[in-house]
Amino acid sequence: MDQTSAFTSSTLLAAASEVLQAHGYQPAKPEHLRDWTESNARVFEDAYGIVAVVVHETWQDLLSHWIDAQAALVDLISARVGRSEPKAWEGYLVLLTPSVMEAGSEPEAQAIRYDTSRVRKLVASGDDLSHLGDIERVLLPVLPIQSEVARESETSVLHVLPGILAQKGISVEAARALIRAFSNQESLMDGLHSVRVQP
Repeated sequence: MDQTSAFTSSTLLAAASEVLQAHGYQPAKPEHLRDWTESNARVFEDAYGIVAVVVHETWQDLLSHWIDAQAALVDLISARVGRSEPKAWEGYLVLLTPSVMEAGSEPEAQAIRYDTSRVRKLVASGDDLSHLGDIERVLLPVLPIQSEVARESETSVLHVLPGILAQKGISVEAARALIRAFSNQESLMDGLHSVRVQP
């Protein structure tokens, strides 16, 4: 008998749906989902791709039926998306199960992950899913890159730059004036000049 994680199939599907929607994906419209009538599957899309999440009760179910889910997703993409649209090439099938992977099954899981012949596959079992944060980690390949991280990092660098330049003998006030002008998209020379004319 399969061991399971703390999640049930329903909670896994709900958590994956929540993560995708929090990152800008929208559920596909019901009229487009004739082949996705099972309660264990959801389809999402954004401007760039389509993601189908399918949850299987057991690891054996996942191994036995993933190919059917892939065929249904390929049919859905073919019916709804023109071949020339970028979205036609950005299909992902997320295969989840709360049950723990059977011993010796890792090669089968890897074979599914590396099979990119029709759509890309993400696979996770109860071994990989001990808490909610793990679901977001599994879905990272389909989530947009967060520009806020880059902005915070850039701000941090600009914040420490005057101190670094001071170690090289450059005026902290001049560095701050230049950074302020740069951030406000003002003339750097005017920013530097404002420091020089102060008494």
